[in-house]
Amino acid sequence: MSNTIQINKLPTMTWNRLKVNSAEVEWNDKKTAFLGEDKFSVGCEEEVPPIRLDLSDEGAEYSEKLISADVKEGGAVTIFEVCTAKNPFLVKMKLKAGKCATIRLVQLLNPSGGAMLRHETEVDCAENSKIELITIMLGNGGVYSNNLIELKGDKSELKTEVAYLGRNSSKIDYNITANHYGKSTKSDIYAAGALMEAAQKVFRGSIDFKNGSTDSVGSENETVLMLGDDAVNKTIPLILCAEENVEGTHGATIGELDKETLFYFESRGIAKAEAENIMARAAVERLIRLANDEEFEERAEGALDAELCKKEDGEQND
Repeated sequence: MSNTIQINKLPTMTWNRLKVNSAEVEWNDKKTAFLGEDKFSVGCEEEVPPIRLDLSDEGAEYSEKLISADVKEGGAVTIFEVCTAKNPFLVKMKLKAGKCATIRLVQLLNPSGGAMLRHETEVDCAENSKIELITIMLGNGGVYSNNLIELKGDKSELKTEVAYLGRNSSKIDYNITANHYGKSTKSDIYAAGALMEAAQKVFRGSIDFKNGSTDSVGSENETVLMLGDDAVNKTIPLILCAEENVEGTHGATIGELDKETLFYFESRGIAKAEAENIMARAAVERLIRLANDEEFEERAEGALDAELCKKEDGEQND
């Protein structure tokens, strides 16, 4: 029997009335199959090939996979991760960036058949280390991404880019918390995407300036394109501050295709439905190109094409 659990929690419960402090999902620990743990260790060699992860639920009713990577002082690595799921699937990833280390994590989270895909990422950042997160969320189901970034070392940095496409009644729930502990730390969080039909999306972005994080800077911004009459968007920014002489900013742009944009497309013989597909594709394709990897780009483009083709097929059947 599955239980209702709370995931993707805000660091402090500030939105009680709106009921967006966390997400609730059904999960069955007793039926969860453990798919093992993959461990990686990266030194400071000049050239380290990228780590490629192709993860799936392997047909289990519920499943869980662990990934850990320890990047030593001065090391650098790029991780390309593709996660698919046809059944409830949980991936837990723990990354450690040593002094002056660099980690680049590029993800495609893509469930199908209405399945739930949960992904939890924890990153520990030492002095002068850098972490770059690129996350693309697609698919027909529920994507729940939870990210905890611990900027413990002075001058450690986080850069996050998120893109999503929600269709039909799919659910996207993205939660990120950047904890600034060290001095002169920096976090930059940006998300952009489109919601079609009756898709639902929650974006929680928290920047927490801890005591001692003087001279630190954090920013978060989101751009949401609403392309469905029944689509639901919730953007939840949160900035916490226990230190003086820090700078935190947030912003969001939420809207539909305006008349000028539609007129531009129509004047070129492009119908509204096709114009919506073009705009929905744009935010995701920008991040696919940002991955700068032919193999990953091919997988991500294929997943994006499949999603938009499903939409076109549905319109033709109507």
